[in-house]
Amino acid sequence: MPSFPLASKLWPRRFKHRLMLLVAGLLILATTLLGAFTVKQQSLNAHQAMQTQAAALARSLAVASAQLIESSKRAELDALVLSYAGFEGVRALQVISPEGLLLVQMVKPMHQAAFANPVLKQAALGASAARPQEAVPAQVLPSLKAAADGSHLEVWHPVVGERLLGWVKLDFDLSSLQQLQRDIWRDTVLVALLLVGLCAVLLHAMLNRPMRALEQARQFANELADARGVTHPVDEGPIEFVELGRALNEASVLLLQQMIVLQDAMNRQQAHEAQMEEQNDQLSAIFALSPDGLLTFDPLGRVQFANRAFLTLTDLQPGDVLGQNDTVLESLLLARAVDGEEFAGLQACFAAPDTEVGEAQTLTLRGEKPRVLTLSGQHSYSASVSRVLYVCDVTQQHELDRMKSEFLSLAAHELRTPMTSIFGFIELMLDREMSEPKRQAMLSRIHRQSKLMISILNELLDLARIEARGASDFKFETLDLSDIVSETLADFKTPEGRERPRFELRQPGQAPMMVCIDRQKMQQILLNTMSNAYKYSPGGGPVEVRLVQGKRMADGDNLEGRRHFGVEVRDHGIGLSAEHLARMGERFFRADTSGHIPGTGLGVSIVKELLDLMGGHMQIESELGQGTCITLWIKC
Repeated sequence: MPSFPLASKLWPRRFKHRLMLLVAGLLILATTLLGAFTVKQQSLNAHQAMQTQAAALARSLAVASAQLIESSKRAELDALVLSYAGFEGVRALQVISPEGLLLVQMVKPMHQAAFANPVLKQAALGASAARPQEAVPAQVLPSLKAAADGSHLEVWHPVVGERLLGWVKLDFDLSSLQQLQRDIWRDTVLVALLLVGLCAVLLHAMLNRPMRALEQARQFANELADARGVTHPVDEGPIEFVELGRALNEASVLLLQQMIVLQDAMNRQQAHEAQMEEQNDQLSAIFALSPDGLLTFDPLGRVQFANRAFLTLTDLQPGDVLGQNDTVLESLLLARAVDGEEFAGLQACFAAPDTEVGEAQTLTLRGEKPRVLTLSGQHSYSASVSRVLYVCDVTQQHELDRMKSEFLSLAAHELRTPMTSIFGFIELMLDREMSEPKRQAMLSRIHRQSKLMISILNELLDLARIEARGASDFKFETLDLSDIVSETLADFKTPEGRERPRFELRQPGQAPMMVCIDRQKMQQILLNTMSNAYKYSPGGGPVEVRLVQGKRMADGDNLEGRRHFGVEVRDHGIGLSAEHLARMGERFFRADTSGHIPGTGLGVSIVKELLDLMGGHMQIESELGQGTCITLWIKC
């Protein structure tokens, strides 16, 4: 098809019209070539025939006029020349003397019929004056010469007797040859038009049914996407169109089968994607809410994912971690580690590929409170994940282990001291004889040390029971705090030589302070607190107890404006330094390290634990040498 824009617009789009146009063009081209060949051959043959006819006429006239010229028979020569006017194609005849003088001339008017009267011009034989002069051929031979415009043929023939008597000049008309050519071209055009019309009718009749079948096939092919599995009847016709219809029917059936398979696959894929999306959401929620850090590496060994917990634990930003390799990540972690920290490296966290999990490595990071992390990893057989690194915060566990070890050490130390004393006194009593007073003094010492051991064991049992059971064995009641304090003070045994605690009784008409507490545990808290108040004021001085209330807890948290009641126990003893005040509540911590003040260092810890379980809070205010004030806050 032509590539020109105009030609592409004029070129028909339907195959039938293209075929008709192509056949019409071929027929016109063929008839044109045939017409040109016919014109050429017919013109050549007619031209040769006219040349032969003209030469024959000129020769015949020359032979017939020879004797008449020799005998000077003018009338017979005129009649002879005039007789040749009847031949078709003769335009003019001249008889010329050898010297070129015109003897006879006959001229037929243009477009005159053969039977019309020609114009005859005569000249006297032998008279040379005033005769027209003609140029005769140089050689005594016949000659033919066509005019430059091809309209006529000029023929010269010598008139010969015993000598050259003259020349016959014949002008032969060739216009009939041009008419012949025009007739041939006209017939050619008519034949071409007839053939084109006939072929168009035949092609239309022949292509009508196949093209209709092709149009149906086209429509069927366009409807395959919506009409899957539908088949159309195949009509008899050309084998190509029959095979096309069968192929389209097979394609429709196969398309239906493929669409069923594809739809089933898509349904499975959608279900799988929904399941994967649900699992991804669950994993994302787990990773986001997990307190443990998670890090994944791509097949090239670069970090591709880090959850929020990892970034929080290591104090790193996503841009610091993502896309980094082991070396860079390890340097980032070591830059945040405490000085002198020994770390085997990230590679040591990963076990060999044939094992599941590598050996956990411990790393302590700097901070206001140092953070202890354990790092362990394992290899993955996933195509997108090569390794997984787990990071756990074991600071609390590490601290608990440290506290447990310290607790066991302190407990063993505290028990060992009275045990050693008891063992030593008993050994003396067994090995030596002594007076009764000394014996009684040693027994008193053994009794006091045994009592101290029992106290330590009881307090250890209390702490163990609190840790194991929590508040499960508490019996909460709504009681008046003033009544509980009064009952406890009534049962409290004041140390020898000391005055009883000063307690401000509730004023008449004052609203009761109702709190939800365990009666026995609250009494234990009050007894331990007052016992410490007397113990750490060995120089004497009053111990004051009073009830307080407020809308704020001691740590400053405003709990929706709710009222809180408390019991304030104030002494005027040795007091606490700021360093000792910060450590109050630690197990086995004693402000007095001289050993002059008896105690286990567990009383304040027990008070704090019991208050916490009842939803309360302990507030301690103290100044070294001025005394200590402990407020036991209880929520309403």
